[in-house]
Amino acid sequence: MAEVVQLRQGREKAEAGGAEAEEEEAQEAVPRTIWSGSLRMGLVNIPVRAVSMTRDRHIRFRMIHNECKTPISFKRFCQEGKEVPMREVLYGYRLERNKYILLEKKEIDEVKPESSNAIVMDRFLSFFSADPHYFDRTYLLLPDKSEEAYSLLRTVMEETGKAALGRMTLRSKERIALVHYYQNALVVTTLRYPEEIVRQELFPELSGLPAPSEQEMALARQIVDNLRGDLDLSDYHDLYREKLEELIRAKMGEVVPVAEKKKERPPAKNLMEALRMTAESLK
Repeated sequence: MAEVVQLRQGREKAEAGGAEAEEEEAQEAVPRTIWSGSLRMGLVNIPVRAVSMTRDRHIRFRMIHNECKTPISFKRFCQEGKEVPMREVLYGYRLERNKYILLEKKEIDEVKPESSNAIVMDRFLSFFSADPHYFDRTYLLLPDKSEEAYSLLRTVMEETGKAALGRMTLRSKERIALVHYYQNALVVTTLRYPEEIVRQELFPELSGLPAPSEQEMALARQIVDNLRGDLDLSDYHDLYREKLEELIRAKMGEVVPVAEKKKERPPAKNLMEALRMTAESLK
């Protein structure tokens, strides 16, 4: 993918103009702030901002019409075949077949949790007591003009191995938040609620499994011992993405121009014409 990226970046540099393009690429390499607020520990308030710790490396494709070589767009249509603008959209909570409770977006927004812009750390516990199956997403916390307090909390968490539990509101959704130390920084991991984890009791296939024999266990232990090793994620690669990169490199000489058609705006009407048309529509 490096060659593909280099080719794309080189083309963008040429189009944008050298130094300016390089500056833009450097800015894009730094994740943007997705949340800002503070960590609260009693009367101690530590302003921070959060950025994503993960980066999506998936190769994305745009659907193109084979005949005219233009991008394919998707629109909202009701079952009567009419295109529906967002201002006419309601949200239906299904009770049973063909029966819904209808809600407007503003009604849903009114019951969203209030963003306090703070993670109140009301409990400290061992990081390893947290079940990783509840982990959702992890964000890097950066000091926001709070270097001294940030450094203090980072150091004490590193030395004690403790993490702090609280709540945070992110993208209008309240989540359980686990603040902890990781590689010279403070990070926050959002946790799923217990009801979001599928219960194993729902699967009868897991109950009544036959017990393995001693001979089977001995052979299985031998295999495990022979394959024992250390955790090194660099040994693993996204093979599907690498094969896609090879395919893209092979087709670099077959670049096809794709025209993005601009939406045509209706011709502007003068005030008198607009008044006349409005009056006629109300007759």
